[in-house]
Amino acid sequence: MTVDDIEESRMNARRIGSCMMVPLLLALQPAWADEAPGDAQVQQVIKLPLKVNKPAAAEHGEAPAAKSEGKPAAKSEGKSVAKPEGKSEGKAAEGKPEGKAAETAKPGAEAGKKAEPAKGEPEKLAPSVTMSKPPARDLSQPSPEVHAPGGRPRSAQRIRPKAAKAKTAKARAGKAAGEAGQVKDVVGSIIKANSAYISKHSPGYLLRLGERAAPKATVVTCSSPGGRVGMQGGDADADLFVISNLGNQLATSEGSIEYGVRHLHTPLLMFVSHTGCGAIKAAAGDYSGMEPSIQKELDNIEIPKGIDATNGALININNQVEGAILKFSGEVEAGRLAVLGGYYDFNNDLKQGRGRLVITNINGETDPVRIRELSRSGRYFHYAFMGQ
Repeated sequence: MTVDDIEESRMNARRIGSCMMVPLLLALQPAWADEAPGDAQVQQVIKLPLKVNKPAAAEHGEAPAAKSEGKPAAKSEGKSVAKPEGKSEGKAAEGKPEGKAAETAKPGAEAGKKAEPAKGEPEKLAPSVTMSKPPARDLSQPSPEVHAPGGRPRSAQRIRPKAAKAKTAKARAGKAAGEAGQVKDVVGSIIKANSAYISKHSPGYLLRLGERAAPKATVVTCSSPGGRVGMQGGDADADLFVISNLGNQLATSEGSIEYGVRHLHTPLLMFVSHTGCGAIKAAAGDYSGMEPSIQKELDNIEIPKGIDATNGALININNQVEGAILKFSGEVEAGRLAVLGGYYDFNNDLKQGRGRLVITNINGETDPVRIRELSRSGRYFHYAFMGQ
């Protein structure tokens, strides 16, 4: 067969229909390539218009990707190809800014497929899980269901605030119980002392004591226990009209003192201070932060600021004696009232013995030597300022 015959056969095949020849030629293509790799005519047959434009995904049986309108995605070996700046593949979209997302897929696209995001922009994913509302319980407390191996359940730890409150309440109850116990002890001591006093006296003595309305002395002491402890526990208490106040003052208890002197007709008025008096220390310092009522009482204690407690107490005694002599000048001039001052010396500051009651003023006399002479001779109605 000549070349002309072969050419005529080819023309006839084309007229019958190239579509029927395409599969046959595709099947014969490898064989022809193996038999005559260098034959130019066979190569011409292979160059027939048999090219099929299939996407890479379709060759492997994958569904074609949804196309963006007017912008087909360019791929090279499975990797996205970046667009040149200012240009787009296919037909350029005029007037659109660089990086703007492509329009939605065409109406015929497969259901469930999403349009690809624009080049250079991260893909935005909508949250697929809706956050629930926070629990109503206090998240600052541990879960009651969780506990460490071998440890206490967390439910026991959650009641710690209640346990702390219970502990505080217990401490307060203990303090109250301590205060109640203290009161019980004091009351017991008072009753015990009273029982001891009753056991030492006859019923007739106690009857007369109750009816007695004529004490022998009006004594003004400091409210502190140190101001009156030296006069307690003896029969002398029955002869005393005792008044206690802050700093053993005349001005603070003027009515009570006047009642003892002018209505009970006591011949002796005595002011007694003591070592370490708190009122004296306060009056010598700054008491502006105290309550107004306390300030008012401390204002009557006229002593120098910064003075020590012992000298301050002695000065205060002299001031109270002088004030009483002026107030009760009629009784003093008539010789019916002696006004004395005393000091319980628990520190033995005056060298008369620790805890001794030392007379420091007799009717205005403050010289220790003269006071000792008057005391030994019993001249308590001696008034030096009167020339007696």
